[in-house]
Amino acid sequence: MDISQLDYEVVEKGTKGLFGFGRLPYRVIITPLKMNEEHDDLDEIEMKLTGGYVPGLNIDDKKDADGTFSVRVSKSGIWVKVTKPRGKGLPVAVEAVENKCYGLRLNNFDKALVAKAVKNANGEKVKIGEWLPNPAYDSTMRVEVTEDELKAYVYFNPPKFSGRHMDYEDVIDGLRNSGVVTGIKDEAIKEYLEEMDYKKPLLAAEGQLPRDGNNAYVDYKVKIDKTTIKFEEDDSGKVDFKNLELLENVVVGQLLAVKVPMEEGIPGRTITNRVLPAKSGKDTAIKFGKGTILSEDETELTAEINGQVVFKLGRLSVEPVFVVSGDVSLETGNIVFLGSVIVQGSVLDNFEVKAAGNVEVKGTVQKAFIEAEGDIIVHQGISGKDEAKVESTGGSVFAKFAQNSNIIAERSVVIPEGILHCRVDAGEKIYSIGRRAKIAGGLIRAGDEVNAGYLGAEGSTKTVIRVGVNPKMLQQIDDLMDANKLLEDELTTLRLDLKTLNTQKRNAGGKLSDDKEKMLVDLTSREEKQAGRHAEISGELEELNEYMNLLEHKGKVCAEKVAYPGVEIYIKDKDFKIRDNYNHVKFSLKGDEINISDYDPPVFVEGSQRITTVVRRR
Repeated sequence: MDISQLDYEVVEKGTKGLFGFGRLPYRVIITPLKMNEEHDDLDEIEMKLTGGYVPGLNIDDKKDADGTFSVRVSKSGIWVKVTKPRGKGLPVAVEAVENKCYGLRLNNFDKALVAKAVKNANGEKVKIGEWLPNPAYDSTMRVEVTEDELKAYVYFNPPKFSGRHMDYEDVIDGLRNSGVVTGIKDEAIKEYLEEMDYKKPLLAAEGQLPRDGNNAYVDYKVKIDKTTIKFEEDDSGKVDFKNLELLENVVVGQLLAVKVPMEEGIPGRTITNRVLPAKSGKDTAIKFGKGTILSEDETELTAEINGQVVFKLGRLSVEPVFVVSGDVSLETGNIVFLGSVIVQGSVLDNFEVKAAGNVEVKGTVQKAFIEAEGDIIVHQGISGKDEAKVESTGGSVFAKFAQNSNIIAERSVVIPEGILHCRVDAGEKIYSIGRRAKIAGGLIRAGDEVNAGYLGAEGSTKTVIRVGVNPKMLQQIDDLMDANKLLEDELTTLRLDLKTLNTQKRNAGGKLSDDKEKMLVDLTSREEKQAGRHAEISGELEELNEYMNLLEHKGKVCAEKVAYPGVEIYIKDKDFKIRDNYNHVKFSLKGDEINISDYDPPVFVEGSQRITTVVRRR
């Protein structure tokens, strides 16, 4: 091309060096100039004559496009490729192809074959003549390999007139002669030669960089970073600061960590087949502590026991006991643990402690919620402000004293220094034995026995004590009776409404408005459903009462010192209201009457006496 039609960009500036040493050449990119507006018409004519003319916005992604053609000269001959138009586009004219051949100074092509290729226009190459060698017009190329031998570029000079284009084999031979033996991009070479656009160099071969292997690492399946605390808002936008989730509980067999093995490095390779070494990753090991099990292949760590995950010095352990060094407060949040919990301080108002094992509180339990599957021990007592709830679902509750609290135990409740104005349920026994031990006020229910130093108080404080029936059964009966009462009230209202609607329907000649007719149907359905539910609950109540009557005559209430007036005693379905002082007394069921006899001392189960002594001492 004429120099005036070229543009350039300096990639790297050259230097003259010093006395000829260190001299570097310029590196530039040369590209054809874009035609300016005064040459647009000539360019358009040329494109139309060569089959590349695209009128208006006639591009590939339009539904209307003219047919196209290309003429290529190679060693195997002269080839033409014609495509059909799309939509309302114009087909390729035979004259356009012939003119292109004449423009390339090709005089030995077969016009009949040109006409046939134009007619078919199937996009396939059609040979229309033989190639006549003319080296002065042929395309030329040169191969440039980068210094790192990772890429090979091929630069082409397009052919002139009837000169031939480079073939795939020519490019491959050129690469081989330049020492390129691997990484050859066959498809890219073929596509480039097919397009015959030589403005940009062809990336004909590319090597492979080495890839270092990743190091082995431990993928922890539990939370090991306790430094970040996530606060969650409720629907109203308030943040619950009590649920800090500082603990993470795991169960036996739970997966704690997995070792992801190191990777071997993948060597690279230059286009000249020189190997580029790669580094392999570094190995590591899962560090584990007590309460965990490492698999034989040392790739998986699982929990051996239920408990709390502890991560110290890169080592995972599972602890069966969680120790709170101070109070359960905003600093710790609520405690939920799949083991035993020891609180060195107190459990403050509105906080919770839940454990799958035992719970031991060295201080006091305030207006809080404590739940454990094992025993609950409170060294300094429970001061509940009428809202505390302490529940052992599988063991006993031990405390120094209890006041204005709800206490539930599957087995026994032992409180040496008094139970004041509490609601206490125990499946077996309730004991309050000591110098100041008393049970005064509230509702006390035990399956077997209630035994205290004093029952009630001198001011005739109302104290209700029930024994002989498991409190769970009593609570179930109470809940069923409450549900039945609600159903009876609803049924009374429903039947009155139905009676009114039926009277209106009868007075209206058997027809009501649509709204009232629908209401009648809905009320009738509701009445039938609730009546059935009422009958079902009544049946359950009857069965429970029959079962209670079949239970053996056990249950006793004992006062070591005094039982005061105001105490109401219920043994199974019999009751006795104390109106005078009774000293050193036992109330038990004999036949169908409550019998009064001499006091029976409590019989402590194994371990409970020791715990009671420790609590009292503390």
